[in-house]
Amino acid sequence: MAYTWIAPKRFAQGGWLALLAALLSAPVCADVPVHHEIRVMLEPEAGRLQVEDRVTLPAGGPVRFALHGGLRAVSTTPGVTVGYACETRAGDDAALDYYSVTLPAGSRTFTLKYAGTMGRAPEQERGETRTFETTTGVISREGVFLAGATHWYPQFGEDALTFALDVEAPQGWEAVSQGARTTHAVDGAATRSRWESPEPQNEIYLIAARFSEYTREAGKVQAQVFLREPDEALAKRYLDATARYLELYDRLIGAYPYRKFALVENFWQTGYGMPSFTLLGSQVIRLPFIVDSSYPHEILHNWWGNGVYVDYESGNWSEGLTSYLADHLVQESRGNGAEHRRAALQKYADFVSANQDFPLTEFRSRHSAVTEAVGYGKVTMLFHMLRGELGDAVFTRALREFYRDNLFRRASFADVAKSFSQAAGRNLGAEFEQWTRRPGAPELRVNQVKAHAGREGYRLEAVLEQVQPGPAYRLSVPLAVTIEGQQQAYQVRVPMDARRVELSLPVAGRPLRVDVDPEFDLFRRVSRDEMPPALSQAFGADKVLLLLPSAAPDAMRDQYRRMAAGWRGQPGSEVEIRWDDGLERLPTGRAIWLLGWENRFRGELAGELAAMNSALTGQGVRIAGREFARAGHAAAFTARHPNDPAATLSWAAADNAAALPGLARKLPHYSRYSYAVFVGDEPSNVAKGVWPVVRSPLSVPVQQEDGSLVEASRGGLAPRPALGSR
Repeated sequence: MAYTWIAPKRFAQGGWLALLAALLSAPVCADVPVHHEIRVMLEPEAGRLQVEDRVTLPAGGPVRFALHGGLRAVSTTPGVTVGYACETRAGDDAALDYYSVTLPAGSRTFTLKYAGTMGRAPEQERGETRTFETTTGVISREGVFLAGATHWYPQFGEDALTFALDVEAPQGWEAVSQGARTTHAVDGAATRSRWESPEPQNEIYLIAARFSEYTREAGKVQAQVFLREPDEALAKRYLDATARYLELYDRLIGAYPYRKFALVENFWQTGYGMPSFTLLGSQVIRLPFIVDSSYPHEILHNWWGNGVYVDYESGNWSEGLTSYLADHLVQESRGNGAEHRRAALQKYADFVSANQDFPLTEFRSRHSAVTEAVGYGKVTMLFHMLRGELGDAVFTRALREFYRDNLFRRASFADVAKSFSQAAGRNLGAEFEQWTRRPGAPELRVNQVKAHAGREGYRLEAVLEQVQPGPAYRLSVPLAVTIEGQQQAYQVRVPMDARRVELSLPVAGRPLRVDVDPEFDLFRRVSRDEMPPALSQAFGADKVLLLLPSAAPDAMRDQYRRMAAGWRGQPGSEVEIRWDDGLERLPTGRAIWLLGWENRFRGELAGELAAMNSALTGQGVRIAGREFARAGHAAAFTARHPNDPAATLSWAAADNAAALPGLARKLPHYSRYSYAVFVGDEPSNVAKGVWPVVRSPLSVPVQQEDGSLVEASRGGLAPRPALGSR
């Protein structure tokens, strides 16, 4: 399945407007938005639209605007002169026309008329680990997608605008935009609707298609679903989820800033989040997990990114905060918060090398696994660390104050720091400085862990070190100490602002084991031994060898060759493709993919898999105790390279050629897992999971006074309620 991930939210959050603002020399004062009263008639069969736009400008400054090159504008307002200025190319669409406007003295309102054809069909693009489709705009018989990047309305370089949009579409079509629908009428020839957005916006969207509409009230908000085919059960699932998540975030952050939220089904596979609606592809919305994963993420963006806007020049904080309060919160409420954080740290370790890293102030949007690991994962962990240091009550108050003070304004990391400092009652500028302006991450080591008995009980001594290049970070390091005879571990946070700290902690019993950051509460570069082998380590490796099965049938050989060639296109990796009969032994110093049941090196995995209660034979696979026959299944898993523990050895295969294109396309989406099994030609996932971690260098036995080490399981950790659940 090809689809768009959230990186193309540049449409939703004004990236192209930033470009336009730079091109136009005289932007309008942002305190009073430009207002558009737009009347549109859509002609999808002809790929055409007709527009009349009554523009009201704030006072002051010359008037210039840009418009799609296929839409020549004239003014029907007496006394107004519209002059053609120049033509240039911007973005991915047609040439833009630039205009100057001369208005009568004291007048700031004028009307423009224009018409024409525009837009192009979605095209496939390849990201670092996935394929997606994108377009700056299209008008076709399948549907209409127009955004600011399409330049379908005059753009004045303003920081904000307000609008009312009257749309006439063919019979059976429905139009959707931001804000609230205030009128809706259907007659024998057309559907007419009006959308009003008094809230300041970055751009204007116009979506239209033959939709079946479903609506319900969710408190003071109208929940809507627009589907391309009738499906009452699917609509109800999303309407119920809309009401549930609106209530959650209203309670946690503050009142939802719009009058409606709509799920709109798109005619190509997208994951776009716009103010007051989301545009998701038909395959995407039918994935069973989307309603409680990507969907709350899109709803929450109406608070962060489409409510409080992002000052992109100083870094995008919105994606990480949204991920923390949506993706992480959903997992935390299911008891999987630590696993979710570990996966984020693992992605950072697997995909972000030192020469690829960058400070958060330089993050704009996701366009690769590297930018995702930094811009989403690191910011998620930043907010998690703030919560751990401040406590849930202060953290929640800071969120609410940040939202209240910056709604419909552009905000930066400095504004986030200001709100959190005010809520905490102390200056958090140094904490924000180290996480937002410095690339990289701390690396922790623990050693010299000893127990000492005294008159007043035991003391635990240890040396905690930061071993990353550069100066020390200021950290609050969680420790869990397992004590003899006690089911619950003793938990404490240790302040650390030096590269080396000597600990001496009184404990209520004989300490047996110490775990440093056992629940992955710190943003840091985790070591290989802390993480289970995962497919991300193969997809994110700098050097990769893909070994093809020379003994496979011709049809399979051809598909494996195609599979390897597709993965070879990953940017940032040195990828070599060879046939397995050309090697005597597996090399070291690189990640290796073994493709095919017939691969002659398949047996190299036997020892690593046996330790995980798993096996690979000619008849099928046993993974974590479950049996899967070779016939009808495709599978992939990864393990440590038996002769190079720093590298991974991965295997992937299907039993028929028809399943291999789908397997090649889908596996990158399962990169957080150690293994995944699929069935059928599509193929569909039926099992996935993560190998256990056998020994972490941050989980160490305590040396007793007689020099002995006692092997002990970690004591229980205190329960941690999900944010907002108290």
